[in-house]
Amino acid sequence: MAKGLDIHSLMKQSPNKAKDRTVWGLPLNGLWIPFFMGTNAVKESNIDSGSLGCPLRLSVDKDGVPKLKDDGSARYTVDKNISKAVNGVKDNIAFGLMAFTATIQKTHAEEYKAQVDAAQKAGETIREHEDTTLGAYLAELETMAAKGATIAEAPIESKSRELVPA
Repeated sequence: MAKGLDIHSLMKQSPNKAKDRTVWGLPLNGLWIPFFMGTNAVKESNIDSGSLGCPLRLSVDKDGVPKLKDDGSARYTVDKNISKAVNGVKDNIAFGLMAFTATIQKTHAEEYKAQVDAAQKAGETIREHEDTTLGAYLAELETMAAKGATIAEAPIESKSRELVPA
């Protein structure tokens, strides 16, 4: 385990952090920038220092006028070099996942097919339940509409029970 990392420190409540901009759902300054600095350090990438030092850039129109949000604050976008590098990582991850899946489909064909069959069977049960729930709700809406009621007056809570795994 890394020095200074133990279960106690993982479970300890941390103070609220400043919100970090996310790229592909991961923190820009907390993950991507340090990662790309590391990849630059070991010569795996060559992202320019300006992009790493100022990863958020003021958004401007084609005529150079800054773009503003609805609240009047400036709009920023992620630097194109950082964005391109993140997309490269994302594409490589996706390719790795697809390659893994193809390998498993070949080397464990029966087990994989069993997983597909089990998922399809479970999915059918869920879809049937949802179709029944939706059908009942739509029928109730039609009944209410025939009586002159509006959709806003329709009940929100479901009267059917939710499927729960055994």
